[in-house]
Amino acid sequence: MPKHTLLVAALAVALAAPLSAAAETSTDASGEASTLAAVRVTGSNIKRTDTEASNPMQVIGRQQLEQTGKATVADVLRSISANTGNASNETTNNGWASGSAGIGLRGLSQKNTLVLLNGRRLANYGFPAGGLSDTFVDLNALPLVAVERIEVLKDGASAVYGSDAVAGVVNIITRQNFEGAEIGGSFGGADQGGLHEQNLKFVGGLGDLDTDGYNILFSLQGYNRERLDQDERNLTKSGIYTDQPGGRWNGWSAKGARYLVNGVSVPMLDANGNCPTGTTRVASAPIDGLAGDTCGFNQAPFTTLIPSTKRYQAYANGTFRLNDNVEAFGEVLYSQIKSAAWFGSSPFFTLESGRFALNANSGLAEPVSSLLPANNPYNPYGRAIPIEYTFFDLGGTIKTNRSTAYRGVFGLRGTTANWDWEVAAFGARSSERESVSGGFANRWALADALASGSYNLLNPAATPQSVRDSINIATLRPAESKLQGIDAKISGSLGHTWAGEIGFAAGAEWRREKLDSNNPWQIDAGLQVRPAIAEVHGQRQVSAAYAEVNVPLASTLELSAAARADHYDDFGDAFSPKIGLRWQPLDFLLVRASASKGFRAPSLSENSNSTSIAYGSVVDPRDPDVPGSRQNPTFFTVGNNELKPERTRSVNFGVVLSPWANTNLSVDYYRIQLDNLVGTNNTQTLVNDNVAGAVQRDERGKL
Repeated sequence: MPKHTLLVAALAVALAAPLSAAAETSTDASGEASTLAAVRVTGSNIKRTDTEASNPMQVIGRQQLEQTGKATVADVLRSISANTGNASNETTNNGWASGSAGIGLRGLSQKNTLVLLNGRRLANYGFPAGGLSDTFVDLNALPLVAVERIEVLKDGASAVYGSDAVAGVVNIITRQNFEGAEIGGSFGGADQGGLHEQNLKFVGGLGDLDTDGYNILFSLQGYNRERLDQDERNLTKSGIYTDQPGGRWNGWSAKGARYLVNGVSVPMLDANGNCPTGTTRVASAPIDGLAGDTCGFNQAPFTTLIPSTKRYQAYANGTFRLNDNVEAFGEVLYSQIKSAAWFGSSPFFTLESGRFALNANSGLAEPVSSLLPANNPYNPYGRAIPIEYTFFDLGGTIKTNRSTAYRGVFGLRGTTANWDWEVAAFGARSSERESVSGGFANRWALADALASGSYNLLNPAATPQSVRDSINIATLRPAESKLQGIDAKISGSLGHTWAGEIGFAAGAEWRREKLDSNNPWQIDAGLQVRPAIAEVHGQRQVSAAYAEVNVPLASTLELSAAARADHYDDFGDAFSPKIGLRWQPLDFLLVRASASKGFRAPSLSENSNSTSIAYGSVVDPRDPDVPGSRQNPTFFTVGNNELKPERTRSVNFGVVLSPWANTNLSVDYYRIQLDNLVGTNNTQTLVNDNVAGAVQRDERGKL
């Protein structure tokens, strides 16, 4: 396998308020200053009293969260400057993971950013985005009302957290020791109309940990947003973008109803010269380059820009002091999300070349003919002829996705002989149910209808309802991602140098990951034409041990080092070291630098028993009808259990200025090198080179 390398380097500038709870002193009623307790900051297991370590980090506190006016965690993180990677959101996932959202830091994809809740992992979303390539944590499953702050570490952190922490870490920290109650809500919509949303939230807390020995927090949040379709915006409703730079009729489909005769598009017209209902006679060339006319249609009314969403979320945590040195803690999360959208860019079933169905016996994909039989009454050519036809009367492919997430953490923590310790068990699950209301075709019923002529191609309304019912298919696709684990850690002091205390932390972790994403039964039975598949069945166990140390070299200079060893039962071992320097010559000036090695383990969708069938477009220089025209073939991708982890090397150098109270100005240079990249071959390159075995054509040479 060839070795692939990606290098990302950039200069980042940020203006932010520091975390207010860590690095300052407070004044009590007597007027004497008291130092705030040390806290554990994302990127380290060593507690400290200043948040600006050798790692660049952005902290979004509770006050800032409220000031944004955002209703979801995803909306908040979408606006930060470091979120420059290829991350999923509600507008990009209509075809795969509708209604979900991820985050990608430092220009890398979301699978290179680790998302934590209170310092621990969450289960990945059940449907990988983009087929098999992108696994991620759904940010929409986390209730914003329960969040105290969000810490965004913008540096590699595999030495502390293991896999996925390549571009950085997003740690969402919930409210603790909260007393009282808050209730609130909001509603609004877009300036141009639509996207009306309502948000209701409640949070309450009982008990003071210091005086009562316990605290329990509970929160509820409900959110509703209506769907926005493409025809609701002036810019996109016509589907014709010729007035835009590089624009064309790419919002139209030329495949409403037409014959393909020797590379020329011929519209299907009735005796009165009319196209079938729902289509309009237009020139084909502006849409797909073919000569002749076609019965085309504007896809804008059937294309969703932002899906509708309903979310119901509950979160609770509790801490119980067992004695002066030990306390028990726990948290539970429940989230239910329902979203609905037109299914990707194919709002109705279209019969055309390049369509496949699974063979129920072999499990392999086989082509479905797009030839109209010679004896069909709507075939005027007396021979089998290729057609492209959209079946509007089968109904639109409205996809509804129901996602349910659970998470629980229970543990003990305390202090023994001046060492802080913590042990916990955790479990999480993300379950998805994707249903498509219609618009898929039964291959055998469709073939019978075309052979017998019982489906009226020129006047679909005249087709018997029984024929339409026999062709139409509604599907249900389930998926489930599970995470279970235990961890233990200690932190404390190894002693002192002449410049200060030597901080130390160590820990161990074990977890089990499992992902099952199944096909609708109609696909496995070989019934469905044009199946979109992302079937995954994989599981593995991971064990790890780690340690880190902070050594003051001078009153203004600190050295930090960390290392972690991970063992995966599928590919083997990974070792991740990191070293950092922190120099603060003046109260308002901090210089920091770090260098690390890390890794990203192949996801279960990449290295397990997995199959993806997807659809897209390529320019085919060898098309037998119009060389260089755009075609819409089927893409097949399978998992590879021989994959090794991606290896990374990161360097970060930054300067932080604090010219005023509660204000930081930082400038950082970072460089991330990724080796042994896991990915798929570029489909356009495969078609350009006509790679044997990778590109399949019919007897005419058509994709």
